[in-house]
Amino acid sequence: MTDNRLSCDYLVVGSGAAGAVVAARLSEDPDVSVMLLEAGGRNDSLLLRVPGLGFAVANHPKFNWSFRADPVPEMEGRELTWLQGRVLGGSSSINGMIYARGHPREYDVWRQMGCAGWAFDDLLPYFRRSEANERGEGPWHGGSGPVTVRRARPGLPICDAFLEAAAEDGFPVLDDLNTDAGEGFAFYDINAGNGRRMSSATAYLEPAAGRPNLDIRTGALALRVVIEGGRASGVEASIGGRPVRIAARREVVLSAGAIKSPQLLMLSGIGPADALSALAVPVVHHAPNVGRNLQNHACYRLQYLCRGPVSGSRHLRLHNAVAAALRYALFRTGPLAETYAVAGGYFRTDPALEVPDAQVVLLSALGPATTGGAAFRIRDLLPDRHGFGMTVYQGSPFSRGAVSLRSADPLDRPRIEAGYFSDPRDMQVLVKAVKRMRAMMRRPAIAKHIDRELLPGETVSDDGSLEADIRRNGATAYHQCGTCAMGSRDDSVVDTELRVRGVESLRVADASIVPRIPNAALHAPAIMIGEKAAALIKGEDAD
Repeated sequence: MTDNRLSCDYLVVGSGAAGAVVAARLSEDPDVSVMLLEAGGRNDSLLLRVPGLGFAVANHPKFNWSFRADPVPEMEGRELTWLQGRVLGGSSSINGMIYARGHPREYDVWRQMGCAGWAFDDLLPYFRRSEANERGEGPWHGGSGPVTVRRARPGLPICDAFLEAAAEDGFPVLDDLNTDAGEGFAFYDINAGNGRRMSSATAYLEPAAGRPNLDIRTGALALRVVIEGGRASGVEASIGGRPVRIAARREVVLSAGAIKSPQLLMLSGIGPADALSALAVPVVHHAPNVGRNLQNHACYRLQYLCRGPVSGSRHLRLHNAVAAALRYALFRTGPLAETYAVAGGYFRTDPALEVPDAQVVLLSALGPATTGGAAFRIRDLLPDRHGFGMTVYQGSPFSRGAVSLRSADPLDRPRIEAGYFSDPRDMQVLVKAVKRMRAMMRRPAIAKHIDRELLPGETVSDDGSLEADIRRNGATAYHQCGTCAMGSRDDSVVDTELRVRGVESLRVADASIVPRIPNAALHAPAIMIGEKAAALIKGEDAD
């Protein structure tokens, strides 16, 4: 049905790291109306706002799509859960708050792949535009943007020992990982300020919420894009369980993420013609690469038991927990103002490489024993022993997967073929990276704190047994991207202005447009994509 009251100039689908930016920036023009649709609810829970509670929200089913990938042949047929935020702010409301860009050279590769205007020098102004970095305005950082960014300050002995061990192992210890440094370790920049998680909802939407020309709808599930005469004229959606059609006079912008955006395109008749016809979806435009080029960071977590209370587990002692709560309530500082992913770095597994191909993230306590679901309980996430973890990533994967439709039903979950280790080079890189980090843990600065290695454990002592354990216990980083990749070719899903080929007035602006995944978490790149998309729509030049 059509509800004539539901119309706007710009209709943005998805309020994640990119979509919230697009909606907020477009609504800066009082002469246009903007509607933002979010399938989840408001971001008003303390779990979503207090940085130190982030460990409890990432797996929470209330705020998550909790996608299930198909069994991965190269990982013993396991079905892995892919997390993605289903709440105002999207994944920026539930992630580890690491603010990392990756090496500038990785964006220059985008330009070499045919994406004119997307080299690092082209993108740096949009990174800077988004930031209010504690370092202040400078060549690498912005000082007055919406997102407060600062270095993590965990104040834990194990974190300092980790960086000291990196130095002993020959790595530079840096002040800032978001420059043109190659290999190096540091405390990460995090998107947190004044004791709050700086999600895109907090940073962009809350300041804009009072604008009369911005209509934010939660509980609004987009079902398909309405295409009339080769033009996107709106979206069919379910809002509060009621089917509606929302008209868009100027443009529809899909910012639903690397799983939902290609699903919406295919449900709307934009995708591989044979696959759509087989499901009785009327073909609007044959776009064979919709859903293809799926990329993600395969990873493996090392875990260590500590000799004493040097990790984040010390905060769980009753007197420490009470002190942390008081400190946060009074000053918005202390452990509750910090994230659990505090330090890490980038390194090469082959010295001949131009830029690092691996990344490690230090987790200041032992990982959870659950991954959510119907039996989700926060107390199950709390470690009962002193220890820490390190997540090691294959940062530049060669493997590719795909997203496709299971049926023509918009409520049916899409099919996800992860593709992990389908290219054997990825396993070779990850094995080398894990071995390097295990060796680093034998350096005196951190070895003195380690009682024993829990995972993989001393029985895993050669490359063959390590590879087997990665296949048995490896995981995903939830950095999915690439499924609506931009490019200059006619078969690219979107062009370099993010316009969907074959359909007018329709763009995609989220991590799905990434042609090649950077060796970094995708929160900062997704915000940058939102900033650039808004500027493209408004016809603005970079600063």
